[in-house]
Amino acid sequence: MNIIITGATGFIGKFLVDYALEQDLNVFAAVRKTSDRSSLSNKKVDFLELDLTSIDNLKTTFDNFIDKHGSIDYVIHNAGITKTTHTPDYDLVNCTYTINLIKALESSQQPIKKFSLVSSLAASSPGIGDQMIQIDQKGDPVSAYGWSKKKAEEYIEQKCSLPYVILRPPPVFGPGDKDMFPVFDLMNKNLELYVGGKLQLLSFIYVKDLARGIVTATTSSIENKKYFLSDNGQYDNEKFNALIKECLNKKTLKIKLPLFVVYVVAFFSEIYTRISGNLSQLNIEKIKELKCSNWMCDSRDFYKDMAIEPKYKLYEGIQETIDWYRNEHWLK
Repeated sequence: MNIIITGATGFIGKFLVDYALEQDLNVFAAVRKTSDRSSLSNKKVDFLELDLTSIDNLKTTFDNFIDKHGSIDYVIHNAGITKTTHTPDYDLVNCTYTINLIKALESSQQPIKKFSLVSSLAASSPGIGDQMIQIDQKGDPVSAYGWSKKKAEEYIEQKCSLPYVILRPPPVFGPGDKDMFPVFDLMNKNLELYVGGKLQLLSFIYVKDLARGIVTATTSSIENKKYFLSDNGQYDNEKFNALIKECLNKKTLKIKLPLFVVYVVAFFSEIYTRISGNLSQLNIEKIKELKCSNWMCDSRDFYKDMAIEPKYKLYEGIQETIDWYRNEHWLK
C-alpha cells in the first residue's frame, strides 16, 4: 500500500514516517522544493514534491504518481502552521491548502482508501467547568489557529467525497519537539512558570503514541468520523510540571505571572518576531488559548473503535523526551 504523508519532515511527521514504515507501507514523504530532507535521508522513503498552492499542479503530480506507482491508497495530511506573524496565513495554509489537496485527489478518479486530517484540539471550544471536552461539543474556537483547523474540518465533513478520518490531538511532546521545549528548559533551570495563577485542566499525548494512532486510524476500516487523540489521561498544569521536575530531579521556584504581564510580553515578542523574522512561541493568539481553564478532551471513543490502547504513560514519555534533550545537548 502506498501512503503519502504531508509535513513529513516536521516534528510529528518524522514519527508518522517511522510508524508507517514499521507497518510495511510504501511511504512517500510530501515535501516542498525548499524542505530540509536530511532528517529522512537515511530512511526507506521516497520524496514527493507537492505544490499545495495550486490545484492544477497537484493534479499533474498525482496523475504522474499513479502512472508510476499504480495507486494512492492513503493520505495523511499533517502539514500546516501553528504560528505566524500574519493572521490570514492560518486560513491560507491550514484550510485553503487542505481544500486544494482534497480537490486534486478527488479529480484523480482513483479510489483512495482514506484521507486523514491531523487537526487540533484548538478546533474545539474549551471545556465547561471540569468536564472533559466531547468531540461533538458545540462552541467556537478561541484562536485564529483553531478556527483555521475547524474550517478545514467543516469542509471535509460537508463537501469531501473521499473516505476520511479527522484527528484532533492536544499538546504533543517528544524527542525533537521545539514548541514545548521551553517548559522543560525553564524547569531544568529551577524555574516553574504559571500564567494567570489558576489551575488549567489539560490533555497530552506523546508523539510516538500519536503517530501510532494516526496511522492506525488511517489504515483502519473506520471512515467519516472525527476523534480526539490524547493519551486518555486527565491532568492539570501542576501535575504535568511535577512529573517534569521528578524526571529532571530538580527543585523549582514557582512564578505566577498575571495575565496582563503575559500580554505585555507577548506584545513585545511579536514586535521582535516581525523585526528578526524568528517566530516566537508566545503571541497574542497563543494567550487566547493559555487563559482558558479547561483543555481536557475525551479520547475514549478513539481507543474503543481502534481497539488499541496508548503505549506510553505520561511519565514514561516525559522521561524519554528529557533523555533525548540531554543526549542532544539541548538541556545543559
